[in-house]
Amino acid sequence: MIKIVLVDDERPAREELRFLLEQNPMIKIIGEFESGIQAIEHIPSLQPEVIFMDVHLQDMDGLDVVRALQQMDVHASVVFATAFDVHAIRAFELNAVDYILKPFSQERLRVTIDRIQQRLQPNDLELSRKITQLIQEIGVKQRPRKLAATCKGRVVLIDPQELLFVVAEGRYASLVTAQKIWPTTFSLQEIQERLDPVQFLRTHRAYIVNLDRIKEVIPWFNATYKIVIDQENSPEIPVSRTYVKVLKERLDV
Repeated sequence: MIKIVLVDDERPAREELRFLLEQNPMIKIIGEFESGIQAIEHIPSLQPEVIFMDVHLQDMDGLDVVRALQQMDVHASVVFATAFDVHAIRAFELNAVDYILKPFSQERLRVTIDRIQQRLQPNDLELSRKITQLIQEIGVKQRPRKLAATCKGRVVLIDPQELLFVVAEGRYASLVTAQKIWPTTFSLQEIQERLDPVQFLRTHRAYIVNLDRIKEVIPWFNATYKIVIDQENSPEIPVSRTYVKVLKERLDV
């Protein structure tokens, strides 16, 4: 029996994948999660053999979720799912367990299961190392060194190291540095995908904070917190309950 976990923020996609996978009597779905945070919190205790991971989750990049799980000694085989990311697919073909395109097909999943069964051998250490290398390579390719902002009709490139935090304002996000607030034409999710997850953390539906610039973490109401940035006159950054646990883990508090 192959123990599988599904991670996808779209319920119809999870239901479709579950239905197709369960046509195989050797498959057992032991968990479903709709966010990266849920996956990171619960998958280590489940210890699945295979994770079907959506590349683009609402709260996190699927690649970052897998990286975090591997740091927690979760060494499941990973099948990435994507609807359109051609560049990522080309990279996955080089070294991944497998990838599948949405919408899923029964025939394509049979190929995936065959590959999984071939690779689920007692010694899977080399495969785990290859997956880790792949994630790192893709992460580097997907995250540009600088972020594009707009100023008086001109495009300005901002070094992520200069960021205090990122804030969503309507549909678009702004980059906040010590000197200025820089508007962008990107959503907060798009900015998050371009930032190093080791240094930057989503703390709220409207905020991403530079962990290197945190001065204080202040308890607030209803188990929430506020972050004080190490910069004079900087506003306090909210931490919603959804992100409190991850923040504490990242700060080791």
